[in-house]
Amino acid sequence: MRTRRAACALTAALGLLSAAACGGPDGSGAAADATPAPGGTLHVLSSIDLEHLDPARAYVTSTQDVGRLVYRTLTTFAPAPGQAGGQIVPDLATDTGRPADGARTWTFTLKEGVKFEDGRPVTSKDVKYGVERTFAAELPEGPPYARLWLAGGETYKGPYKDPAGLASIETPDERTIVFRLNRPVADFGSAVSLPMFAPVPQDKDTGVGYDNRPFSSGPYRIDTFEPKKRLTLVRNPAWDRATDSVRKGLPDKVVIDLNLDPAVVDQRLIAGQGEDADAVALEPIGPASVGRVMNDPQLKKRLVTGESINTRFLGINTGHRPLDDVRVRQAIAFALDKDALRTTRGGPIAGDLATTLLPPTLIGAAPEDPYPSKDGKGDPDKAKALLAEAGHASGLELTLDTPATAGGKAQGEAVQASLARAGITVKINEISSSAFYSTVGSPARQHDLVIDGWTPDWPGASTYLPILFDGRLITPEGNNNRAQYDSPDVDARLDEIAAVGDPATAQSAYGELAKRIMRDAPVVPFLWDRAAVLVGPNVTGAYGHTAFVGRLDLVSLGLRK
Repeated sequence: MRTRRAACALTAALGLLSAAACGGPDGSGAAADATPAPGGTLHVLSSIDLEHLDPARAYVTSTQDVGRLVYRTLTTFAPAPGQAGGQIVPDLATDTGRPADGARTWTFTLKEGVKFEDGRPVTSKDVKYGVERTFAAELPEGPPYARLWLAGGETYKGPYKDPAGLASIETPDERTIVFRLNRPVADFGSAVSLPMFAPVPQDKDTGVGYDNRPFSSGPYRIDTFEPKKRLTLVRNPAWDRATDSVRKGLPDKVVIDLNLDPAVVDQRLIAGQGEDADAVALEPIGPASVGRVMNDPQLKKRLVTGESINTRFLGINTGHRPLDDVRVRQAIAFALDKDALRTTRGGPIAGDLATTLLPPTLIGAAPEDPYPSKDGKGDPDKAKALLAEAGHASGLELTLDTPATAGGKAQGEAVQASLARAGITVKINEISSSAFYSTVGSPARQHDLVIDGWTPDWPGASTYLPILFDGRLITPEGNNNRAQYDSPDVDARLDEIAAVGDPATAQSAYGELAKRIMRDAPVVPFLWDRAAVLVGPNVTGAYGHTAFVGRLDLVSLGLRK
């Protein structure tokens, strides 16, 4: 999401990515194995809100999972569990793109027969306009790639201020779109899987209001949306299954209830009665439900476990005093009880304790543990010694930003308790989940610490380290570098790696750079994610998807008759 000015760090090496992703259990059992059938109403029970529906602003995995039901992109992730889900496949386009001019020019041809919900054909101009919207200051928080890579993107202000459009996106006919880049990007075909490359008809664009009613190019259109409460999707009658090899479009309706009590979600799915027999959870089961589910063979059959390439971490605002002192940040890294944080998410079922920025499932990740403690429970004595060395023997006070959810509060309290052992007093600042990333993505509104995490936009370290730690990408709004980490040495190394021509060498270099960044402790990794999600007894086609942090891939779900 988010860039301040063009940086060379995200260059051709972004294209040097393997399509491999981590694999894992895909939820074996009756619900997963049954043959899906068309019809019925799928209920999705969510303990969180949806950050943004607007494809220009959608940069949170849960929203992208939901958005894939409503709009299509030039390419997308394959609908499959495990490693296969990390593959990029054609979606609106007939292929994954045709590079020319040393990967500085990319051409895509749209499939025939793809239509919007009102029956009009999706054209190349609709895709062009959708991308141009991402340049508008009114629509922050989307990925930075178009602004970084498209020729002229550094000065273009979006279609509201410059209706003439961006010349580097060409539409020679209704089914052809050409992107002219300011640098080689060998994996641009993967980048166009992001929601920002979804088509938007100009006459349906309502600016900021489009967030509440994106126009459908997928199997479902929005029937009603009550923000913070419920999203109801019904069939898009213009969607043609023959044009879409990714989305099954099985249920007649999808009803997503938002901001539910997570304990209630678990209770409803454990019971699996009435409409809840046709329901799934959007988020993993809570820690209080793990024991009951794992010890009941029938419930365990309905537990779908998916791997991810996500690392969860505690972000430290290096722009705030005394957090600008590396010794204070290292003290926090030693003090943090990672096991307590994992416990708030369900214990070992939620994943492995993290010791590195890059999860071991990413190519190039290098093993290390620079801030070790017994069983990941923290080392308050080592932390106190570092604080004393930094002149804070009497302790200090910090404010932590967390989502205003039961899980966010529990994680905040775990951080609070573990840092207190080292003499650090933590005040918890709860933020509505619908505004959480908007708030912490604004340096002016962000506090000292934040519960955070990152999933690469597609498998590879080059969509991880540059976006989170390139100081040139810090922005006033929509900022991803929430540590506000600004190291000229690291920035220079990012540029060097981006120029490497060999994929294996580039990935290995990113792994070593991650070690260098960890010495500065701008973040404290605590969990390499897995997701264990309950589904109702009538749900079919359920598997965890690596692109959605192991959550269910909603496009494949159906209901047994």
